[in-house]
Amino acid sequence: MPKFPKLLNIHIMNGNSITCFGELIVDMISTNAGTLVESEGFLKKFGGAPGNTAAGIAKLDLPVNIIAKVGNDPFGHYLKKTLDDVGVNTSHVIVSEKETTTLAFVALDKQGSRDFFFLRGAHEAVGSSEVDLPEGTTVFHFGSLTQTTERNRRATDKLLSQAKKMDAIISYDPNLRESLWSDLEETKKIMLDTAKKVDILKISQEEAYFLVGRGRVQDLAQEIFTKNLDILFITLGPQGVYYKTEKYSGFVPTITVKVIDTTGAGDAFNAGQLSALFETGKRPSQLSKEELEALIRRANIIASLSTTKKGAISAFPEKSEIQKYIS
Repeated sequence: MPKFPKLLNIHIMNGNSITCFGELIVDMISTNAGTLVESEGFLKKFGGAPGNTAAGIAKLDLPVNIIAKVGNDPFGHYLKKTLDDVGVNTSHVIVSEKETTTLAFVALDKQGSRDFFFLRGAHEAVGSSEVDLPEGTTVFHFGSLTQTTERNRRATDKLLSQAKKMDAIISYDPNLRESLWSDLEETKKIMLDTAKKVDILKISQEEAYFLVGRGRVQDLAQEIFTKNLDILFITLGPQGVYYKTEKYSGFVPTITVKVIDTTGAGDAFNAGQLSALFETGKRPSQLSKEELEALIRRANIIASLSTTKKGAISAFPEKSEIQKYIS
């Protein structure tokens, strides 16, 4: 398996970094198995897919920024402090005096599947005048929860435009949450249109079904893949990942673990694959099949290990733990 080198000094000297944009949310996780109706109490945990990804990248000792909006309340301060503590640059986090921080109540059944309920807040109110992509951004990662309103879509579009001007690698993980969208047909259109503007698209098998219908994962990938994409990832839970590029495609398995909580597993995968790309200084289209599959194996390992504990950031594996599984 190819080794990914430590971050080149030139990246740090030039001030290059990864930037994540999107929701910061407090996950209120049920303390007992079952649906939210059956919940007896909740454990407060950091949440929000782009924030989870940023934290994972920081825990891999790479420079990463977060652009987000939270309320000026205890939950917003908790989210910002959590990111500060792991080394994420939070200078682009907007603290709102008008909106409260978004809360997501999450229940887990005995198989680890999630039941969500959102108290929507500041993440949906971010505007284009409030955001700018930091200089030196070479990788820009975002999701669809900042596309649910016209206001935050304009902010997302502005950052996308800036990323293209910087020639940054653009990564999109829709991270579908149906309850946050008023029109699922419009949701599908926005996601598919956005996929045509990015270099990396990461979706789950369920999201692939939502976008194009059911079928073999290879056929789904063929239908979703467009010429602008450097790479498409379709995550398959314990079965690993199917990937497709213009030249290569295939399944990459993952390790077997005892699953406790799947929250944040896709975000951990993103942290793994984006950090590996940043370390190489290359685009996916510039990597060989062997290098691509090594990158995916590492991301798979990180994602799988993240499911062995509750929460997202707190469950992200240490570098020493990841290294045990990489030969």
